[in-house]
Amino acid sequence: MSLVALIQAAVELTGVVLGPGGLPLPRALVTVGDRQVQTDAQGRFRLALPGPGLVAVRITAPGMEAQTREGRPGEPLQVLLSPAPQGAVVEVVEGSGYSSQEGTTSTLSRMDIYTTPGAAADVLQAAKGLPGVSNASEGAELFVRGGKPEEVGLWLNGGRLTRPFHHPSTQGGIFSAVDTALVTRVDFVPGAFSARYGDALSAVLDISTDQPSPKSTQALMLTLPTQGFSLERPVGESVFRASARRSDPVLLDRWYGLASTFEESPLSHDVQLNWQQPLGNGRLAATGLFSKDHLATDVTIANLKDSYRNQSETRFGALQWNGALGERVGLTLAASGSASRLAWTFNQWGISQDERNRSARAELTLPFGEDFTLEGGADLDRGRVDPTGQVPADLSNWNPASGARIFAYGFNPSRDGAYLTARLRLSPSWGLSLGGRTDHYGLMHETTRDLRGTLSWLLREGLTFRLAGGSFHQAPPADRIDPHAGNPNLRVMRATHALVSLDAAWKGEAAWNLRVEAYRKDYDRLVANDPVRRYSSAGRGYAQGLDLLLKATLPRWRGWIGYGYLDTRRKEEKQLVLGPVPTSVPHNLTVVSAHTLAPGWELAATFRYASGPTVTPVLGATPNPGGGWDPVEGPVYGDRLPVYHRLDLRLTRLYRAGPFTGAAFAEVMNLLNRHNVTAYTYSADFSQRSVNESYFSRRILVAGLTLSW
Repeated sequence: MSLVALIQAAVELTGVVLGPGGLPLPRALVTVGDRQVQTDAQGRFRLALPGPGLVAVRITAPGMEAQTREGRPGEPLQVLLSPAPQGAVVEVVEGSGYSSQEGTTSTLSRMDIYTTPGAAADVLQAAKGLPGVSNASEGAELFVRGGKPEEVGLWLNGGRLTRPFHHPSTQGGIFSAVDTALVTRVDFVPGAFSARYGDALSAVLDISTDQPSPKSTQALMLTLPTQGFSLERPVGESVFRASARRSDPVLLDRWYGLASTFEESPLSHDVQLNWQQPLGNGRLAATGLFSKDHLATDVTIANLKDSYRNQSETRFGALQWNGALGERVGLTLAASGSASRLAWTFNQWGISQDERNRSARAELTLPFGEDFTLEGGADLDRGRVDPTGQVPADLSNWNPASGARIFAYGFNPSRDGAYLTARLRLSPSWGLSLGGRTDHYGLMHETTRDLRGTLSWLLREGLTFRLAGGSFHQAPPADRIDPHAGNPNLRVMRATHALVSLDAAWKGEAAWNLRVEAYRKDYDRLVANDPVRRYSSAGRGYAQGLDLLLKATLPRWRGWIGYGYLDTRRKEEKQLVLGPVPTSVPHNLTVVSAHTLAPGWELAATFRYASGPTVTPVLGATPNPGGGWDPVEGPVYGDRLPVYHRLDLRLTRLYRAGPFTGAAFAEVMNLLNRHNVTAYTYSADFSQRSVNESYFSRRILVAGLTLSW
């Protein structure tokens, strides 16, 4: 390169702007200070700057969601813009971990996931710190606004992910099987989500590993208890990304006195592959995921102490193509399939279950100018569930002589759905989104219809008011509609959401983001126990509350506070009147603070607080004619576990050594040595009560490093 070219590159910003489907976006406006330029027909731009150095680059385009990115002359910038929801003017700052989309969306960046102390760099553990999600357990399952984990729909690159956990059935799965090293975006929608999503009653978590700006790199992670390797390779215009992880906490278990309870240490593996390439007038992404884990431990459940053994295996694959149909219509095609096997045993109890799921989706986006867009599509799910085994008829009584639910019958759930959404900009300050969807559930022989909408009002730049609501349906859990152990005549569950929110953002030397949101959800057709039919659809309930999220970024400090208040009651399962249920956790608080001590050094802390979940007290016991004892219970869910709280502290050192960049960290989990309780357990005759403590119920020091080159 000539000297003139070197000087020019040092003061010239170049790049490309892409739109939906990864297609070049012409006539996008690129602004740096008082300098502006439009992209050409290939979406490329070239902007002369007064000098070198890092600059803030704002990219806007008609009908697209604006972005602000950091750029540097001489380093080409690649930007992917998404359609602007409801036509409202919404700015997304990359890496801030906060955005506003249809209904209400809290967004986690990969950096948020990696740097949150106590989250173990895990996607689902980090999502638990968002408002509306309960902190009352250390499992990775998401209890959202009074809903159960199975009411949350999880998607990975357009495919539905039904088994995303390692070690399921122990605190709900401790960690996610999705490697954060490949994650580029996580959107969490805690209510009033768009008509695009079906068969989800409470919330949506949408994970993407799409990489619009690939580069050749690899990374090595060495920590206790997880080791992993990831790589990214551009191959012409395509990109290949892969990761592999192994987790074995045997050393931690020995150091902290847990090894004596484990017959087999909790061991897990996962491998994730991603391939992206241009195809036709669009872009194809292929995703593969494999995970496997097992453990064996001595544990007490209710009044039975024995060896618990668990193993699970999941295979998941997805194909997604984003492109255009002609010059105006955007087209997305997606297909996915998964196969999983879960097996556990505990004394005479146990389940061996095979699951297979296939899904497909086709979506069209048709803009009519800048102020009106139609989006519609169709989707389908096909499944096969083959459970074998038995569990106690009453999960509060694991006496081997008690009654059992026996599973020995396979069945095939199915669903076909379609939706249409219209997004209209009524004025520069007002936006309206109206959508509807219909679904047909094969096992229930029932067709449902939902209407959903969002009204947005931009009071001034950085201040948005929203009203949103609609109806939502979901099939009952598979084990409840089992023809032999359940009731195949259950109806599709239904919920109605309503919410009002205020989003505010201030920018300057300190950047602030605030969201305050009040909501109400009403449920009917929930599954309730029935003495004759085992289960019925006579359940109902409500959840109402307030969520608050405050984020701030200063030159040497960043942090956020998430708080949720919840009032919920349900008539569901063993709760035969409208009353408290295990998800009735009224207060949840997460505080995250990170301070830059010196260049490359960061000290961060996370504090979590949650009210204890409800439990049913045991007042005594009666002898069972077959042997053992059966509990005499008090008011259903009339007691609570103690308050949960935990403080985690992490020191991180970022460094560069030759071609290597990396981070070394040391973290103290549960700094205050709080012995949090996950359940009450009893002696065989229920005369003595004990506690099951959480996995991180003692102070634990972990350390590790990552290297990339």
